[in-house]
Amino acid sequence: MWAPSSCGLVRNNEGYHCSHLNETDNHCTIYNKRPLDCQLYPFLLVKRGSSLSLGLHKSCCFIEEKKPSLQDIRDYVDYLKKRVSTPGIVSLLKSNPQLAADYQGNVEIVAELQELYKKAYLPRLKKLTLQDKPLIDSYLLMHVTNLSAYHFANIYIWKDLFHISWAKIENSLCIFYQDGIGVFMPLAPLGKGNALTIKKCFEIMDTYNENREISRIENIPEKNLALYTRIGLKPKLKDTEYICARKSLVTLPGDSYKHKRSSYNYFVKNYNAELVEYKNSYYEECLTLYRSWSRQRKAACKDSIYQQMLEDGLASFKAALGYYQKLGLSGYVVKVDAEIKGCSLGYPLNQETFCILFEVCDLQLKGIAQFIFREFCKKLHGYTHINMMGESALESLKKVKLSYRPVKEARVYSAYEK
Repeated sequence: MWAPSSCGLVRNNEGYHCSHLNETDNHCTIYNKRPLDCQLYPFLLVKRGSSLSLGLHKSCCFIEEKKPSLQDIRDYVDYLKKRVSTPGIVSLLKSNPQLAADYQGNVEIVAELQELYKKAYLPRLKKLTLQDKPLIDSYLLMHVTNLSAYHFANIYIWKDLFHISWAKIENSLCIFYQDGIGVFMPLAPLGKGNALTIKKCFEIMDTYNENREISRIENIPEKNLALYTRIGLKPKLKDTEYICARKSLVTLPGDSYKHKRSSYNYFVKNYNAELVEYKNSYYEECLTLYRSWSRQRKAACKDSIYQQMLEDGLASFKAALGYYQKLGLSGYVVKVDAEIKGCSLGYPLNQETFCILFEVCDLQLKGIAQFIFREFCKKLHGYTHINMMGESALESLKKVKLSYRPVKEARVYSAYEK
């Protein structure tokens, strides 16, 4: 039996009636102040999962007796769709979410109200700006990790490829990326994330995504997978990141690093090179270097995924250079005869681990990659490990990473709905 959530039921001889019904004349005693659900009736706000709809209660005596035309119903539905989207109704729904329910008995769905659902039932997603960095950093500090995704710089530099937003959900801070395909999370909820937090994140993503297969949380540490599987999500390996001992990268000891030493020594012997800390005046020259390096890489590797990575990388490289200091990056360039031929940028993940985010070189100069990597590592005093990031499912890239003899392989996962 249907009844408005804010009204009580009183038993009478025929069953029940509203406590505000005047039985003498069958009029409502609070008509001018009647609750929203009474104002809408015989239309109902129907909430099922992560959807909100307008339903028509066909058992209403008015509908059964008067039998309004389909056009009349459509016209009134159009009026109601506008009315329930007004700020006052949105605010009322936020304060009283129970006004919408999963009504079943003889209720016909007549309109979808997904935009209203987003406004009334979902946390407001705020656009990520540089001013949010202190807040995001405070949550990132709760996670001691070696994974490259858990730094503000690696979140923010993709701003030209994604609309980046965030929201606080159940004492956690959650980051969302959105593009023309849909919405996903580039890293797990930050803070005291729990099963309820994760479920609400998927509810948000599913509301925006027509295809639920797009909804996912990326860069989940392997040690945290149990929580996701326990609530029925499907984990999938996203990437493997390679972490090396900084001391080995600096000293290049033994036969296993023989080729690296040889390439480094060749470069030092044959080129008039110097390592210089990056500064803003190098911006344009470094962008030109990236474009040249990208063309060289594309010529050497025809893999379509890798080529798209190079295209996307330009936008993120621009952001990293443009906001270098504000993002907390460190970096160096290699000058050969006073011309920039190499550039490398990175950031600290914790007190022990530093992540190399970009390494861009003129590949025509033999040994320059080995030179800039080794020299950068020499500058990173106090860090014991270097994260070289992942392989991106590319065997050639995996081979390069493994050639530096990583001491740890950190697997990162994405979680999807089944």
